[in-house]
Amino acid sequence: MHCLHHVIRQTLDYGYAHHIQRLMVTGLFALLLGMQPEEVHRWYLAVYVDAVEWVELPNTLGMSQFADGGVMASKPYAATGKYIQRMSNYCAGCRFDPAKAVGDDACPFTTLYWDFLRRHRQKLAVNQRMGLQLRNLERKTTAELAAIEQQVQTVKQQFAASR
Repeated sequence: MHCLHHVIRQTLDYGYAHHIQRLMVTGLFALLLGMQPEEVHRWYLAVYVDAVEWVELPNTLGMSQFADGGVMASKPYAATGKYIQRMSNYCAGCRFDPAKAVGDDACPFTTLYWDFLRRHRQKLAVNQRMGLQLRNLERKTTAELAAIEQQVQTVKQQFAASR
């Protein structure tokens, strides 16, 4: 994934990434993958030279990982690869298609986004700001959701193998 490679490489080389890179790339991936929010917070504190806990904790747990019960943000900062494509130039150098959720060239962000909505459907249903996203999820057929679930397993296996 070109976006993750670039942002993590920059982070490791310089101890810095713009807050949009933290939120839009590494934070989004961690949220969609289902990583433990406290571990994301600890990683940010460890790798970013400008990270101070009183800023990093609410930004990571509240904004990036939506783990504060909705105190800081009124809805999860969840998006597909199309969002990254619109907001950056990372997708231009990537082998994954941000419009696809399944297949060899499916963008892991897009795959994980639909799985995130599926996994948290009941919790998100009470949030009026998530109505459109959940209606789009409801339009997916049983076969499409099954293919996405299968693709999620592939993404998670690939991620685990790369760690």
